[in-house]
Amino acid sequence: MKTLGVGVVGVGSIGAVHAENLALNIPRANLVAISDVDPDAASKVANRFGIGAVYSDYNEMLENKNVEAIVFAVPPFLKREMIIKASKLGKHVFVEKPIALSLDDAQDILEATEDAAVKLQVGYQRRYDPAFCRIERSIANGGIGRLLLVKSWTHDPPGNPHGWSANPAQSGGIFLDTCSHDFDEVRNLTKASVVSVFARGTNLVYDQLKLHGDYDNVVITLELDNGALAVVDACGYTAHGYDAGIEVFGTEAVASVKMGWNSSAEVLGKSSTVQDLPQTYQERFAQAYRYELEDFVECVLSDRETRVTGKDGIEAMRIGLAARESAQTEQVVTL
Repeated sequence: MKTLGVGVVGVGSIGAVHAENLALNIPRANLVAISDVDPDAASKVANRFGIGAVYSDYNEMLENKNVEAIVFAVPPFLKREMIIKASKLGKHVFVEKPIALSLDDAQDILEATEDAAVKLQVGYQRRYDPAFCRIERSIANGGIGRLLLVKSWTHDPPGNPHGWSANPAQSGGIFLDTCSHDFDEVRNLTKASVVSVFARGTNLVYDQLKLHGDYDNVVITLELDNGALAVVDACGYTAHGYDAGIEVFGTEAVASVKMGWNSSAEVLGKSSTVQDLPQTYQERFAQAYRYELEDFVECVLSDRETRVTGKDGIEAMRIGLAARESAQTEQVVTL
């Protein structure tokens, strides 16, 4: 059975998840190299999975002939240069969202991968989550009737944004990073384009975000080209843990995906309720993270188009940038 040699660049929270899936859970993937600017972090992951090729310099990893494809789980401000270099050397690319920080940079990435005839997939794992896939099929089969309204949300547990992640000039901020998943799912489920955006944002918890002009709570209204409306909201401080989902309202039915359960365990008390719910995005979307990388590997080996393309990544960015502009100007932005 032919396998694909894959390297992972960046082994933070999501990069480590990708490395584990490539090493243990995807039969046709062969994890052959790890790279991270933090040598200790790179060595820790490499040692866990018995990977001998470990690099603190990404450019050295590019010289490894066994690396046929690269998973990029690095800060957005680093992606353009890294991906273009990889493309020129014929390496296939899986990149976490957002694909870049500006539309110009994203277009450069798209053109570089197209010119090199390498695959490019963007990490919108909700497209691979079994629950999201189920309602996608229902909508496609006409099960909900005429589309009326979509409500999508991403609520993160309490944290401590710092360093590059607190600066939207390096991370993309709440609109390009957090809400990016919601924008992509609205497009994916409705098969419609966004024609206008109106957003409002507040700073209620994290002063470090306000310092850089970002928000910790936002609500965005989207008008779709089929006449339907969508509402996206994000909260950066959700006391009970991680929560993401979507509701699609139609003339015949409502299709929805809620946070999900780890198990059916539930304890109902007089003054409190205990439920077995996922606390992190890694936990909630564990299956989806595996399925998306498995599909990427199959796309490369069978030479077919990726399910989440660079153009999809650009469209999610376009909506996010319009939302940021709208929040700053307090005006509707037309796309």
